Amino acid sequence: ATLLLAATLMSHLMYGYMVFLTLGALTFIQPANLLNPKTFLEAMWRQWRRLIILFLLVVAVTSYFLVPLFLDIPYFNHSIWHDSRKYDSYGHSAVLSGLINGHLFDFNRFPSLTYLIFVGFVISLLRWREERYLIPVSIFLIWLLLYFGRSSWGPLIDLLPMSRYLHMHRFIAGVHLGGIFLIAVALATPWRWAVSRPSFWSLWCVSGALVLTLLVLLPVYSERRSYLERNALWLSETLQGLSVEEQDLSDLLEKLEQLPPGRVYAGQQIAGGRRHWSDTYNVGRIHVYDMLHAAGLDMMGKVYHSYSLNSDVLINFDERRWDHYNLYNARYVVAPEGRKFPGFVQPLQQFGRHRLYRVETTGYFDLVSSDLNFAGESADVYPAASSWLASGLPIVKQHPRVSVGGASRGNERTLPLSAAADIIPEVEAFAGPSRGTVVSEEAGNNFFAAAVRVERDSLLMLKATYHPNWRATVDGVKTETVMLMPSFVGVPLPPGDHQVKIQYRPRRLRLILLWLGLISLPLIAIVEKRGSALSSRFSRRVLVPSVRLVKRRHR
Repeated sequence: ATLLLAATLMSHLMYGYMVFLTLGALTFIQPANLLNPKTFLEAMWRQWRRLIILFLLVVAVTSYFLVPLFLDIPYFNHSIWHDSRKYDSYGHSAVLSGLINGHLFDFNRFPSLTYLIFVGFVISLLRWREERYLIPVSIFLIWLLLYFGRSSWGPLIDLLPMSRYLHMHRFIAGVHLGGIFLIAVALATPWRWAVSRPSFWSLWCVSGALVLTLLVLLPVYSERRSYLERNALWLSETLQGLSVEEQDLSDLLEKLEQLPPGRVYAGQQIAGGRRHWSDTYNVGRIHVYDMLHAAGLDMMGKVYHSYSLNSDVLINFDERRWDHYNLYNARYVVAPEGRKFPGFVQPLQQFGRHRLYRVETTGYFDLVSSDLNFAGESADVYPAASSWLASGLPIVKQHPRVSVGGASRGNERTLPLSAAADIIPEVEAFAGPSRGTVVSEEAGNNFFAAAVRVERDSLLMLKATYHPNWRATVDGVKTETVMLMPSFVGVPLPPGDHQVKIQYRPRRLRLILLWLGLISLPLIAIVEKRGSALSSRFSRRVLVPSVRLVKRRHR
């Protein structure tokens, strides 16, 4: 049980969370003891005790993942572009309407599965004295109620652990799980009746049950078949497009790998329903930026997830401003022929209909100043960073320091991050004398290094999302890092020539917890197999002699 639950949790955190809520609810199912409160509570406590032990064992096995996850919550982005229903769900009115009209289980097809769920639900209620029939009803009802979400339950939903971070629209998976069991109950009923008939009628009854099952499931089969046929058609279109442009794409990737390191920009997904030229820049059904990302290139743009504090800000990238390209080290641009860019985006080479451009940037590093200091919560980062990005401060390389989830470092006067969107537009953008140059840089596996010549006190900024696990050394000496707007890594540098290395290293705690998890699994197996023998041996060799020794001393 520990192994399977740990695997579920590691496969998808949300489903692991839902599993434990489901198991907790199932401990209340004691139909035989309902009339005797004392017996009912004793039985329920036995199950809760086992569940708590199981939960602690799973936490021990997966702690190398869970503990850093909770420690890193201040650095997780809660995207403003997500539909609020993703976190709050849809409310009881929409959910119940979707259940009744068939959308929860049979979207855009004949609601045969929905009918089976109602039949299975009634059958299970009629047989409530048998524990197995209460299980699907409980799972279905619990998750249906939770699927209503914050829209219906309001502050009560906050009683759920981590409710602020849950994607409650995913609770539909629990509704589906309970529904699948209810469908099975409904389908099994005619089959149980058919196989229990006398042998003379058995063949006809089984045939009737088979025909009924096929008729009920036919709409599902037809809809799934059409879906897969459409998917196969899209795959065929994509494969055909890839075969036609195979040589051009291969040459493009080869060229990008030969060029000096830098990020590649080929458009991006734009939230809020806005359109972008890259929406139609495809090979078959695949976006070109997806293909380049899959090829292992360092891409600039919000593509697959929104957990980075920078991810929302990326949407405000302005293709007309050189300072934005430089900010993200978007050194290379891939676009369809005919797409117009500013003059600083210089054509480099053409590969069929794909054109490669180059932009002169300072690379992955830059020397910047920091005259402002903000502190606040991660939710305040986007308004502040978007205001900063729209201002003239990026042009003159003024990057305010930012602290999230705690007090600001240093002795600077700290301003609230929540007020940054109003403060930043009033700040004068002033560049001042040269700060120096980045002489050379290296981008390796989990590290960046640079040789820097600094002319006055500055911050060396690495254009990568800040995290406390970035460890910096300056001339071999460990140096503390800071977060710079929009959410980059900064290292303070005095005047002079310096060798700087910034490396991502997980906490030592993670390695300790990993060994704890690896050791826990075999120990669980040993205790389960030899628990009684080990307990007896421990009592005989340790507890009994200890008690005798204590008694002698008291004498």
